[in-house]
Amino acid sequence: MKLINYKNFNVLLLSLICTTVHAQFKLSGKVIDQENKIIPFVTVKISGTQNLVDYTQTDSLGTYQFKLPSGKYSAVFSAINFESVNRLVTITGNTVINVQLQRTPSILADVQVSAEKALIEKKIDRTVFNVENSISAIGTDALELLSKVPGVRVLNDKVSLVGKGEVNVMINDKLVPLSADELSNYLKSILSDNIAKIEVITNPPAKYDAQGNNGLINIVLKKVNDEGFKGSVNSAATKASYFTASAGGNLSYRKNKITLSSNFNIRKGSIVPYEQSDVFYPAQTWNIVNKDRNFRTVPSGQIGMDYQASKKTLLGLSYNGGLTSFHSEENIKTRVYNGSNGLDSVLNSDANAKIKSHYRSANIYLKQALDSTGKQLTINGDWFTYRDDKNRFFNNTSYFENGTVIPNSFAEYLSTSKQNIDFFILKADVDLPYKTFKLSFGTKLSFIKNQSDLAFYKVLNHHYEIDPGQNNQFNYHENTQALYLNFNKTIKKWDFQAGLRGEYTQIEGISVNERNKDDYLRLFPTLYVIYRANDKNTFSVNYGRRINRTPYRKLNPIRWYSNQYAYAEGNPFLQPSYNDNIEFSHTYNIFTTSLSFSKTTNGYNDVNFIDPETNIQASKPVNFITGYHYQLSNAITFNALKGWESINQLDVFYNASNSGIAQTLGSLNGFGAYFSTLNQFVFNQSKTILGEVSLWYQFPTVDGLNQNKSQYNLDLGIKTLLLSKKIQLAITASDILKTNQYRYSSLVNNIRQEYNNYYDSRQLRITFRYNFGNEKIRQQDRKLGNEEERKRNN
Repeated sequence: MKLINYKNFNVLLLSLICTTVHAQFKLSGKVIDQENKIIPFVTVKISGTQNLVDYTQTDSLGTYQFKLPSGKYSAVFSAINFESVNRLVTITGNTVINVQLQRTPSILADVQVSAEKALIEKKIDRTVFNVENSISAIGTDALELLSKVPGVRVLNDKVSLVGKGEVNVMINDKLVPLSADELSNYLKSILSDNIAKIEVITNPPAKYDAQGNNGLINIVLKKVNDEGFKGSVNSAATKASYFTASAGGNLSYRKNKITLSSNFNIRKGSIVPYEQSDVFYPAQTWNIVNKDRNFRTVPSGQIGMDYQASKKTLLGLSYNGGLTSFHSEENIKTRVYNGSNGLDSVLNSDANAKIKSHYRSANIYLKQALDSTGKQLTINGDWFTYRDDKNRFFNNTSYFENGTVIPNSFAEYLSTSKQNIDFFILKADVDLPYKTFKLSFGTKLSFIKNQSDLAFYKVLNHHYEIDPGQNNQFNYHENTQALYLNFNKTIKKWDFQAGLRGEYTQIEGISVNERNKDDYLRLFPTLYVIYRANDKNTFSVNYGRRINRTPYRKLNPIRWYSNQYAYAEGNPFLQPSYNDNIEFSHTYNIFTTSLSFSKTTNGYNDVNFIDPETNIQASKPVNFITGYHYQLSNAITFNALKGWESINQLDVFYNASNSGIAQTLGSLNGFGAYFSTLNQFVFNQSKTILGEVSLWYQFPTVDGLNQNKSQYNLDLGIKTLLLSKKIQLAITASDILKTNQYRYSSLVNNIRQEYNNYYDSRQLRITFRYNFGNEKIRQQDRKLGNEEERKRNN
């Protein structure tokens, strides 16, 4: 028998030990909730000996995976709205660890103020403001709450992003299909207590319509699970120059396979906007002051039903409707000064406008699960109709400088406008989550019809006689076919998402003397990359291309007169504008820094063309802007003291605009800055007495070819919860210092124009809300198909 060579044996043994030490084993598993549903995007942190720390996230199937050498490790599983789980693991071979997370219990029954949930989150394609964790979500409405979100501005009830422009607003991924004025009315009818989070999507992914150069804001409403009834009633009294009152309520019911929901709101009151402008003609200066009291009555309502036909099939339908009754009492006084700054004459115009409008929409919806792994098909059919009827009566009287009437200067006029808009939409989306990636694709067909009828009358011998040259019917048709593809993958610390959307559009606009017909195919790519270096450092970059199609009313060439010297008209040859956006950002703990760049091509805006010979002021939309926007944003959220939460943001930006028309400045550029701070306070241990102080300051800046002056705004609020927190009372004061005034200047035809507008924003509001019934009813989420077109009826 041959003896073993011990020297060779020792070498072999040492080799086997080294191989075992350096072998890589797989640690994997799945994360589910207490209802055994998968949880995607759970952060999994692994730490072991020799300072080894690694991170990953669960994919769309709730699975995770690591490659690790043998040894002892600590694994921490954490996700928003769930309690963290810590597991000790010993790795000696391939190991499977499945984890079940429990949802974090609410601290408050209706308004959740949870320190464990980040107030602001940065995700791969959006920034999320978690309203449920904010004191701002008590006693306000959705429009006012948007003004508290870092990076979002609300000016004259119009929602925009700091340094950029107006954005489209969605509710639960559904674009709100209303004009700017009606959108503000709608948002004011949504109580902030019902909002879970607000998502700011500067570069929307391919699944969303490409409409809107400046991105989207998505308001996500609260969703809860239990069966039964839930309801609330609310009321508010607001004092600006005059009073406005509002009231409403909602009721939901879920039992077995059926979920019913409804709401109704009404608002009635008036405000007094003030607009002043100075036009510096070569030989004269016109000072124009418009004092206007607007009265509105705005009722709206919604009803919806979802039916869970089977475990894999959900059917739903909904109906929404609302109307606006508006009338105004205006006085427009124009003082004309001569070259020596002496009063030359006065033009007085008294006017009143009456507007009746209403909208109706219906949605039918199918969500079909294709298997048990999350693959599904969603189909939406939508119908939307909008009608308005506008009449504006005005007269003009001219006076000499001594106050006597200029002979034969009195005249009366009437402008009328009727508009009918109809949309029909069919949309299908397929989501295919696989083990290592997620794929989604879809299609959308939209058919739009817009009919407008405008006329202008002058009173002669006490009768209204139509001006044939100012009478017009405008018919507009737009059809769009869209396809998109989206790909998402997570590789350890990296998240990748890429998409491509194609939209083919055919348009035709016909008026009395003009016809415009066109069709175009455009592609809209998107790309997102996120690198999570560790639990404190996250880096991201994204790119997207967008289109800004024209609102229908801006295509109608007929004139809408304010007085005999000023009118607005549309442009049937107006073309869409395009925007390319790229953004880099870094988040470190409570700090977020972003650097972005965007380029606008073929941009359009209203230009107030002034004729120095006739003093006629004609406002008309024109494609003439090529714009460049550079922005550096810094945000910090922290708890300065116990019970004090502070959200702060500073944006510094540089705008450069080039004009393609000779009447304006060839170019205008300059820096601007915006600072905001939102401070929320909890005054007692039971968290039933709350306070808020918010301030924003807009430094002078360039906006297109306008130069904006500085403005700022200070708000205060106190809120309390009573009767086991089912009653909410709040008192808020907005624009306390009356400094939220929009002041800007422009130069057209070498004629300088200066504007100073104030929209009655200093207000005191008292709100009351009472919640009753089971407060944990699940509201099914539905994605309407007509996301893009319904917005553009403004």
